[in-house]
Amino acid sequence: YIMELYEVEVLNSYIGKKIRKRRLQMGWSAAVLGEKIGLSQQQISRYECGIQNITIIRLYILADILQCDINYFIEDYLNNNNFSTTI
Repeated sequence: YIMELYEVEVLNSYIGKKIRKRRLQMGWSAAVLGEKIGLSQQQISRYECGIQNITIIRLYILADILQCDINYFIEDYLNNNNFSTTI
């Protein structure tokens, strides 16, 4: 159970870094991205720092706004970390 929590925290941090990287590629501040998605700059920062979980629907909306495929946020993590998909 503790390992599962650790993996979630690491994945949140990884997704957050990818959000930040793509936002910067677009040339946007966190405030601009927040405005486009209807969130505060502080909420965007919480996602980018991996402090707060992001829902799949929010991630889908971010992918649309950031003009990238939703897989962009997780594919490298899944490929490089032997992420288990068994339940």
